[in-house]
Amino acid sequence: MPTSPVDTPTQPDPTQPDPNLPDPTLRDAALRILRSYPLGFLATTDDAGAPRVRLVQHLAVEDDATIWISTSPRSRKALDLIARPEVSYSVEDRATVAYATLYARAEFLREGPELVNLWDETLRPFFPAGPTGDDFALVRLVPHRVELLDFSAGVHPDPYGLVPAISALSPAPRAEGQAGKSNV
Repeated sequence: MPTSPVDTPTQPDPTQPDPNLPDPTLRDAALRILRSYPLGFLATTDDAGAPRVRLVQHLAVEDDATIWISTSPRSRKALDLIARPEVSYSVEDRATVAYATLYARAEFLREGPELVNLWDETLRPFFPAGPTGDDFALVRLVPHRVELLDFSAGVHPDPYGLVPAISALSPAPRAEGQAGKSNV
């Protein structure tokens, strides 16, 4: 009796890059998108596992694709990522038909030089006391995987399929425990 495609284990395609290994071309294409567009969608989950997605502005993008975002320590976003630090962050470049999604571990910071160093005065309406006020915190997204589709850079599966290119950026986080790093 023939097996269905669902029952047949898939073999890696030797013509495609291994998504478990870092690919500098994909990282660089993702960095271009992330640095060109400061707004993206941050996805967290609530206590019941339901997704929560919100538009946020990132303050900085490091060379390893680490993203910095501001928030209030009392926001749902902060509560979600402290309890469940695995998140995703997506940025779109509509003009070139491209997007980058980072799969990351969120770290919540309430103190340290980064709060002042990354402060942007355009945040003052949201955080009137500034970077040293008790309602300002930073979120560092440390990515371990990137998903990318970028037609302008030729980063797409042939023949123009709907499957994005995927690459590891660092070792995947360990599965043990759900607690995130926090210095609340």
